Amino acid sequence: MSDLMDRKEQLYAALHAQIEQKFADAAEAGVDADVFADPAAIAAKMVSALPTSNVYDQLGGPFYDTAGLTTWLGLSKQALAKRVKVGSVIACQLDDYRGTWVFPTWQFTDDRTVLAGLSDVWRILCPAADDPWMALFWLRARHPALGGAAPVDWLIAGGDLATVVAEARNDAERWTA
Repeated sequence: MSDLMDRKEQLYAALHAQIEQKFADAAEAGVDADVFADPAAIAAKMVSALPTSNVYDQLGGPFYDTAGLTTWLGLSKQALAKRVKVGSVIACQLDDYRGTWVFPTWQFTDDRTVLAGLSDVWRILCPAADDPWMALFWLRARHPALGGAAPVDWLIAGGDLATVVAEARNDAERWTA
């Protein structure tokens, strides 16, 4: 079985266990069955938290699409678009016929906020980059000044933001020279 199919089976098992617990808790608390009256809508919300797939996944992903991210964050498309415009959320547009926006999952912490300092680095890189994909790939590339770590991994591990900002400024200056 492939790694992907193994992960799918693991996800099924984890979901099954959590759903069983949720229903046991609901039964114990006397929750009305109507709370679960629309299983398709509940399933759609659950699946919206799964990353999407596209050709850039190996380099910069995985990604949420707009529908998945707005559902996961609990905000409107307009609120998300505003965050994209001001650079507080990392987003890139695909070259598909719809111009689909994708949002790397790794930018978010478990409490559904953007990793501290990441937006600052994004706002340094984007204006200097040929396109946002260049800035996104920079965040996932290994950097000698970070001990061979990618800036995102460095920050997730608790590395110093100032070092990443300095690297971003140096490369942004080189890109515009």
